[in-house]
Amino acid sequence: MSFFNSITLLFNGITLALSLSFLLIILWQDTRQELNQFFAIFLFLVMAWNAGSLLAQTASIIDADLSFIKLAISLMELGFTGSSIAIYTLAAVLVRIHTRRFRWLAFTGLVLVLLYQFFLIVSDAPIRFERFDAGTFTYQPQPLSAIFYLIFDTATFYLVWRYRRKIRSRSLVAGIILFVIGQSLGLLNPELRALSISINLSSFAALMISFSILRQEIITPLAERVVQVEAMHKVSLAITSQIAIDTVLNQIATQAVGWLDADGSGIFLNRENELELATVYNLPKQFVHRRVALGEGIAGKVAQTHQSIHVESYPRDWRGKVDLPLAQETFGSVICVPLIYGGEVIGALMVIAGQQGRLFNPNDVYLLELLGSQAAVAIAHSQLFADQREAMRQAAAARSQLETVLIGTENPVIAVDRQLRLIFANPAAEALFSMQDHMRERLITDIFPANTLPSNYQDVLSDLRRNRTHVYEVSLDDKTYLCHLALLGRPRIAGWVAVLNDVTQLKELDRLKSEMVRMTSHDLKNPLQAAMANLDLLRDDVWENGNSEVRQSIEAIEKQLERMYRIINGILDLERIKTGAHLQEICRPLKLVEETIEELQHLADDKAIRLEAIVDMDTPEFMGDPEQFKRALINLVENAIKFTPVDGAVMILARKEGSGVEFEIKDNGIGIPAELHTQIFERFFRGRQKGVEHVSGSGLGLSLVKTIVENHHGRVWLESEEGNGTTFYVSIPAIR
Repeated sequence: MSFFNSITLLFNGITLALSLSFLLIILWQDTRQELNQFFAIFLFLVMAWNAGSLLAQTASIIDADLSFIKLAISLMELGFTGSSIAIYTLAAVLVRIHTRRFRWLAFTGLVLVLLYQFFLIVSDAPIRFERFDAGTFTYQPQPLSAIFYLIFDTATFYLVWRYRRKIRSRSLVAGIILFVIGQSLGLLNPELRALSISINLSSFAALMISFSILRQEIITPLAERVVQVEAMHKVSLAITSQIAIDTVLNQIATQAVGWLDADGSGIFLNRENELELATVYNLPKQFVHRRVALGEGIAGKVAQTHQSIHVESYPRDWRGKVDLPLAQETFGSVICVPLIYGGEVIGALMVIAGQQGRLFNPNDVYLLELLGSQAAVAIAHSQLFADQREAMRQAAAARSQLETVLIGTENPVIAVDRQLRLIFANPAAEALFSMQDHMRERLITDIFPANTLPSNYQDVLSDLRRNRTHVYEVSLDDKTYLCHLALLGRPRIAGWVAVLNDVTQLKELDRLKSEMVRMTSHDLKNPLQAAMANLDLLRDDVWENGNSEVRQSIEAIEKQLERMYRIINGILDLERIKTGAHLQEICRPLKLVEETIEELQHLADDKAIRLEAIVDMDTPEFMGDPEQFKRALINLVENAIKFTPVDGAVMILARKEGSGVEFEIKDNGIGIPAELHTQIFERFFRGRQKGVEHVSGSGLGLSLVKTIVENHHGRVWLESEEGNGTTFYVSIPAIR
């Protein structure tokens, strides 16, 4: 054996041993990965080619028999032809253009080659093998091997060169091309030295392929972890730095492209059940703010299903609505992951490679999901920070406006906390109570005079809980203030705020008004009574002898004088009830109802109206002024009679209701429109609905009722519908 042949054998052994070592490492890392499986098949076939060559060379040295030579040649042709098919299959897997049908085709080709070689071994087919001295030989391959080589190696060369950008490693591209060239040398020049060169070159190419795949699948991902950690660190800094949302989005889009060696990226955010493209990297800016409905496009599907989507070829694999214009023409491999925060999808992160760009793999999906989880937190925090900053700006503006109003108002305003410590006082309050700066956060009991504070805090708190406000009078420096207390803070009470309104002049005006009304009413009442007395005398003188026109005039004058008399009495009663103290006696509902019916029975009889009463036996008694309360019932029943047509009915009921007494005055009259319900208790208000034009009144009756009921710590309300009658309710606390 020559020195050259020895070196050749040694070189082949070393390269194949290293390749086998790399293969074991790759398979140990992940045996389920498709690339690793096809690479193992390729390497085993290359080893078969080398083993067959070694056996053929051994046969030429030791002058072996024909069966041994046939075995060596068959093994060499199986390895040569099978590796041609395997290198094409490996290239197709790398550029991701293979299909399930393609896998069966490649497998069928390998089986066909194996069966053909087995057929050659068992048959007596002649072999083109010639032995020379010093271990050299010549060999002509079978026609089928040449056909397989021409088909698959040519296709491999075209595939790798056409889609070279889809293969990450340039050394992997060079190794595949070098392997194809090595096989070409063995086919075109079958002499031993050329064949040895072919085997050496192909073995070296297999070593390059092995190392490139090892670096691509193991070494490079480990090295990229540093870059990925740096990217994660930058995104984490974006979370903690609370920078603007636009800056965060741009940073995430940039990091995603650099992390996966992609060509472009875009971030969609959820806007009112639609996805809006919020930012892009290396994509046309006019796409920004473009909206995609949930469930449409890859981004919409990801947002709807909360699941990542990876397509190796967008125009080939995606059949739904396109995400962006020209996506079918320009997009290649695409990964889109959901951005989930708090269990809700707030958007989607899409990373894109061009049609001639690199291919993403499942590991890239996993890495992008890691980035997406951090990105979702960064985006959500930035949005929350922006919302918080806007809320703080609005709150500061509102606070400034409120302080301007409070400082500028002439009404004293005071705020205290739950411990009754002073926390705010405007200039008007400071001047009124002569407060100094050192009084801040002191107890109000140490600052304000005792007569300015509520006498019973328990009643005040109860009133605040029930009505959320409490009003009482404060006398200070010969002035009268109306103090309005309100709760501070919601839902938890943080304190209370008090606003003092100077009502000194109003109180004086009210006193003068009441005095004037009383004086005027008394002054009007005397001549009115004299006029009514003289009208009675005039009636006696002319009624029998006067004509009908005179009698009509006298009746009209008498009617108007009586109306004026009722108005004056109503005003006097209202003022007396509002300003005077009422009695505190035991009031019996049955007696009050009976006396009311007795007084108004004649009025009901005149209109043929049934006046009925029902008083439950367990109706409790209550404390009050019997005469005043009876006047309230009389006014309610009288109103019911007035507004009930002839042959109608008015019902008076009294019963126990909770811890009080409830009176019900019900009629089947014309009813009251809903828009008038809030006005009928006002002074001098009279409804103008159709059908009551003939009814006279002063408009003071219901106002008097409301005042009497409130003086008895009760309330009055109504239920009515136009055309369906009216029901008034009066509720009074019973004797405990």
